[in-house]
Amino acid sequence: MGGMDAFVEHVIDGDWSGEGRPSDSLLNTVLDLEAASQLSQKLEQRLLLSQKKIRNSLDENYSTYSAAVTKVGSAQSSIAQLLQGVDELQLMLGDEETGIQIRLDTAIKNEEQICERVQSNSAILQCLTRLSAINRELQDMDKLVQSGELDKAAQKAESIETAVNAMEDIEDTHIAVILAERVNLARMNIKENVLREFHKAIAVETDSNSAKLRVDSSRLEGRISVLFAALDSVKDGENGFQELAIYIISAFVKPVLAAQLITCDDAESPSSEFSVQLSNDGGTTPAAEVCNLVLSIVAFVSRVLGDRVWVDAALTELAQLVLQRCYLQRIPETRTELAAFYKTVDTLSDFEATLLAKCADPSTKRPIQTAVKRLNELFVERQCARALEQSRRAAESTAFAVYKMDTHQEWSLAFVQVTVEDADTKLASSFAQSVKAHPAAVFPQCIISESIVGTVSSAYRLLNESMQCNEPGLAQKLAETAQNVLDVYCVLFPVVHRQQLHKVPALALQFFNDCMYGAHHSTILGQLAATENNVNPSWSVVARKFFDTGIRHAAELAESESRELKSLVGADNGTGFYNASDEQQKDALAKALKRGRLALTQLCAAMRPPNVTPHMFYRILGRYLDAMFAAIIDGIVGVRDIGVDDSQVLSDHCRAAYSLVSLFHLDPEITCAYSTLTSAALVNTTDEQGDSLLDSDDESDESDTAARGAQLAKKHCHMSDKLVQLADILMISRADILARRRAGLLAQYSVDELVSLVRALFSDTHERALDIDELKRI
Repeated sequence: MGGMDAFVEHVIDGDWSGEGRPSDSLLNTVLDLEAASQLSQKLEQRLLLSQKKIRNSLDENYSTYSAAVTKVGSAQSSIAQLLQGVDELQLMLGDEETGIQIRLDTAIKNEEQICERVQSNSAILQCLTRLSAINRELQDMDKLVQSGELDKAAQKAESIETAVNAMEDIEDTHIAVILAERVNLARMNIKENVLREFHKAIAVETDSNSAKLRVDSSRLEGRISVLFAALDSVKDGENGFQELAIYIISAFVKPVLAAQLITCDDAESPSSEFSVQLSNDGGTTPAAEVCNLVLSIVAFVSRVLGDRVWVDAALTELAQLVLQRCYLQRIPETRTELAAFYKTVDTLSDFEATLLAKCADPSTKRPIQTAVKRLNELFVERQCARALEQSRRAAESTAFAVYKMDTHQEWSLAFVQVTVEDADTKLASSFAQSVKAHPAAVFPQCIISESIVGTVSSAYRLLNESMQCNEPGLAQKLAETAQNVLDVYCVLFPVVHRQQLHKVPALALQFFNDCMYGAHHSTILGQLAATENNVNPSWSVVARKFFDTGIRHAAELAESESRELKSLVGADNGTGFYNASDEQQKDALAKALKRGRLALTQLCAAMRPPNVTPHMFYRILGRYLDAMFAAIIDGIVGVRDIGVDDSQVLSDHCRAAYSLVSLFHLDPEITCAYSTLTSAALVNTTDEQGDSLLDSDDESDESDTAARGAQLAKKHCHMSDKLVQLADILMISRADILARRRAGLLAQYSVDELVSLVRALFSDTHERALDIDELKRI
């Protein structure tokens, strides 16, 4: 029956839990009628039961579905009504006539603004409350300042500034700027009150004989700690200490150190007073005593006012003052002095170490230590500055002191030793070797100035120092200064004394000699300072500058005086050379020539050797005579009609003028010393044409003054032959004139000059015309 029941369950419910197919469960079952009837009944019962379950289930599902459909319909109706209301509300909000949306937006904005104002007013109220408190603090601070409680006032200023900085509401506003300025002003007031109290307690008395520093201890009793605390609380309190120290330094220390002789009072002085005796008459207080004095002043101030006064900057200032007095103003000028100066250097170094040991910052600058390291540099700078200053003074001096050479100056080791060496200076061995290797040189005897001698000597000493210097940079500086010393003199002298050089011929000639002397020694110094046998180009520039300057001023002198001489004897004087046979005119010509002779004689006296060398005397005299002879020749050639008597007078006048060449003759005793000089022994004294400017022509023993004068005139005075020829032309015939022209004896005359003379001397005839044509063809 088990298998049947399972089969029935499968048929009714469709479930099968057995093995195999459902029909297999009936294979072994034997069914009789009764069993079949029971199976049929069971099937029917189960079918009825299943139908009932299905019917009940369908009823329940339908009820549930109906209720759900009803609810859905109701919800859809509510949603439709809600959507309709929303659409109507949107229409109402968007309607410009009703303005509901606009009013709502406006109301919202007003509400937001009200909230913002409430918050802002609350912040402003808090800010005003704080500002009111700060104002009360400021008033309290002012009261503290007035009552003298400066330390508390300074602390109050600090707290006020902190409170102001903490107020973010007024940050970067005008109120914040005003409050900050108010606090800074209060701090300045506090600092000034502190310094004022100190100044009232400190009295300084100084005069030319003494100086006193007095501190009123009774006034400061119990107040120093308060005053220092105030400065500590003030932001720039360090500056307050510094100002107090600088006041003491300026009012007392500086006047004391300005005196030459300083002596501390031996008598016992009050504990609150420091006094010294001062003097500027004779003697100087040694550096060691000055250092001890400054340390005593520092100790005195520290005792009565406290160490806080001496801030780092003040101590550095004291070291700087001692450095200036005992070091920078005492830099030695010679190597002997330099060796002795090292003891002072040690003293100053120890002083600075003691003084600056009080500094709070160990890295504080040490001016004495820095300057000591530069001692050699400062020594060289002192030498260079002194040499340049001496050169400037020499060039600007109006003394014009004359240095007369007794003989020619022979350049040699002995000369250099005399020039360089003195009690403190010796000739460097390298310099001496260079001098020995240099060829001999001579500067001719003439008159030069003492200023150029001193300037050249200074250049030699500087070059000697450069050869003793072990530092290449400083050695170069000394050598360059030696050049600059000469350059300054060469440039400055003619500028400063320009008027005197134009007015005084003797001074102009002396300056010419100075320039030749400077060129001479500049060339030698350049050769001594040469490297690899090449002359230093800078020295050659200095030598050329001297040379060109001397030549230029000599030429200017000759040009100026030549114009003056021409005006005395030329056609511009009186009525010229017309009607020369007239007694009055003849007398006028004689007087003009006499004035010219007198002026020329005076000029010769100023330049007569040994004032200048004979050769320069000849050259300048030749320039003067050329000017005078040219003026006479031009004047006579310009006359249109010369009578027989006039020609005789003018011829005599020419010969009288020519007699001035006798001025070329010099005393053989003077000139013989120059005759032995050769150009080889002279240095840098030739002009562009190669003509030596300083050595003389060979002097002969010829006693005939006229012959010697004619010989020198022919060489140095180019117009002398022309003047003699004019004297002849005035007296000879036309045929002789033509003959001399053909022979080339009148080559100095142009055709126009000869034609003018022929027309003035001879009558207007056919023969004269033919001769003139002939002259033009020659």
